[in-house]
Formats: sequence, structure tokens, C-alpha cells
Amino acid sequence: MNAQMIETTNPRKALLLIGSPKGKAGTSYAVGGALLRKLAAAGLETEEMTVSPALAEAENMDRFGEAVDAADLIIFSFPLYVDQLPAPLLRALEFIAGRRDASGRASQPTRPSVQKVAAIVQCGFPETHQNQPAVDIMRTFAAEAGFHWAGALAMGMGGAIGKQPLEKAAGMLRNVVKALDLAAASLASGGDISEEASALFGKPLMPKSFYMLVANFGMKSRARKHGVGKRAYDRPYAS
Repeated sequence: MNAQMIETTNPRKALLLIGSPKGKAGTSYAVGGALLRKLAAAGLETEEMTVSPALAEAENMDRFGEAVDAADLIIFSFPLYVDQLPAPLLRALEFIAGRRDASGRASQPTRPSVQKVAAIVQCGFPETHQNQPAVDIMRTFAAEAGFHWAGALAMGMGGAIGKQPLEKAAGMLRNVVKALDLAAASLASGGDISEEASALFGKPLMPKSFYMLVANFGMKSRARKHGVGKRAYDRPYAS
């Protein structure tokens, strides 16, 4: 199947895999769930799974593998952990790759002829480019496991979103919502995430100085709450 056919084959089922240990309580689900609902509104059958519990037991792993095999479009939504993917997500990628033969096809003959992988990654750093290594890892995974890479949405300042619903969000989140609209329209029609959508999604939500001010205040508040206080400034290994 050539690239043009891959780009114009409309998907029938989309699967959202939440790679955050927080599950539905974090930003990864807030953003990924919003995209999945837009795909459902466009007529796709949708399913969502949280990676950690899906890989906890053999029975769950079988269901997880079957869900991946049945999806035309698989969306991974996860946070950046320093400069890496969360450990449960890495395990999931290894599990998925292990189910596919040397040609990149799943062992089940009923899988779609073309399966696409897309990623949504966000981090607490103020700069979007901090997510690039994670995007590169996902792109490499897609290529080596025999998936078509459908692109990524990456953003910094992810903590500013929290778990609020994004369907009617405005203000600082207007570019995020517009990017999700563009991505959903393209993915639902068989295309990939556009550069325009990626650029909008990655725009800063607020001035960096203000974000750092709020982030530092939050960190100090949590330190006091847990009885750390001024010990947060200790430097036990300084010479």
C-alpha cells in the first residue's frame, strides 16, 4: 500500500492509551480525552485504556493487545518524565512490538491493513522543545513496529491545564483547542497531524516569567505542606 493510500484511508476505530500513572486524573487524559471525543463526534468508534492497569495482569494484557490490534488509529497521550517516557508506557511499547512479527504485522489476521500511531506529550518545563526526544522515541517505535507515524502534538507548561475539560476552554487554552480541532479533522479523514496543528499546540500558554513564578510558588507551598520548609534549599552534596 503506497503513501497516498495510507493518507486517504479513513480510520474506523481510534484507541487512546493514557501513559500517565495518574490515569484519568491528569493532564494527559484531559488533552487525549478531548481529542478522542472530537474523533467520536466525527463518526469514529473510540476506546480508551490506561496503560498501567492494562499491563498489571495477564488477562488485562490480552485485552490490551486485542484493543491495539483492532484499532486503525492509536493515540498515546503521556507526560514527559525529565527527558523520557514514563516506565509503564515503555513497557507497553515493548509489549506491543513483541506481538508483531518481523514484517511489523500483528499476529492476528483481522487487524486493519494500515494502523497509525500518533502521540500527545506534555511537560512541566516551560519550553515545548523539551519534548522532542520523547516525540523521536515514539516516531522510532512506530517505524520499527510497522505502524504509520501520524505525527505528534507536544507542549510545555502542561501543568497549567490540569484536568479541566477542554471542549469550551478559551483564553490561554484557545490555541490548544484549535490545534485539537485541526488534528481531529485531519486524523478522522485519514490524514496525519499537520504542522499547523503541532505549532499551535506547542505555543506558550503564558509568558515564561509568569509561569516560573507560579510554578515556584506551587513548589514552595507543597514543600511547606509536607514539612520541608526551608530544608528545600539544603545542598547536602555541595562542596
